[in-house]
Amino acid sequence: MHRIAGIVVLVLTLTALSGAPVAAQHGAAGIEVKENGARVKADGPGFRVKLTKHAVRTRIDEARFGIPDAGFAIEESQVDLGAVPNLRPFECENGTYQLVEGIFETTLRVSSTEPRPLPYTSAYNEFSSVLTFVGTLDGVVTNEDGEQLRILVSDLVHEVITPDVFESTTPIHAFIVDADGRVRDRASLIGQVNIDRASGEAVHRIVDRGTCHQEADLELGPGTDRATVFGPFFVLPFNTTVVMP
Repeated sequence: MHRIAGIVVLVLTLTALSGAPVAAQHGAAGIEVKENGARVKADGPGFRVKLTKHAVRTRIDEARFGIPDAGFAIEESQVDLGAVPNLRPFECENGTYQLVEGIFETTLRVSSTEPRPLPYTSAYNEFSSVLTFVGTLDGVVTNEDGEQLRILVSDLVHEVITPDVFESTTPIHAFIVDADGRVRDRASLIGQVNIDRASGEAVHRIVDRGTCHQEADLELGPGTDRATVFGPFFVLPFNTTVVMP
């Protein structure tokens, strides 16, 4: 599992559209994201994800998914997050939500076992290789008043490591929808990383266009005590600047 924070990381080991595409930082591994308040479309190498308040749909082209030339097989899994105890709740502007039901479906392909450079910590590199990752969740949450709402999540990663650079784009998007079909809260968190491996210069940030803003201590070593998260999922596994356009 790639981006589930806190206790789940240790147990499981391991987002006609308006608006311009959200580009990765200069040179970064790209996932093109187009989004508005009602819909998200994300295109990456060998995959497309569409997310609305009604459904989350994924299309995988296995021949092109990730970096097939690296020689690693595609891995698929399903995790019943509703059965995992002590999951971190989702903290948003219009409520705090606890997941009670949901299967997290993932497709990934590793592209390198070489450790990522700093600020990625050795603790993080021990359980997660450089990869391309598509995760989706269609589940049920409850708020402070016991109201049940639907949650739909896309959790994406594309990373590239070369002798010169490490680059990553990591979007998380979600809709939290009430019984009348209204979006109560939405997450739009796009992590971007570009690291010059020769100089060690690292440029990274998270762009936040949603209504869910949350930090947590990932307990993954120095510089991971105020990481941006969306409930049990983290955007980047270290502290970084958050930009809210």
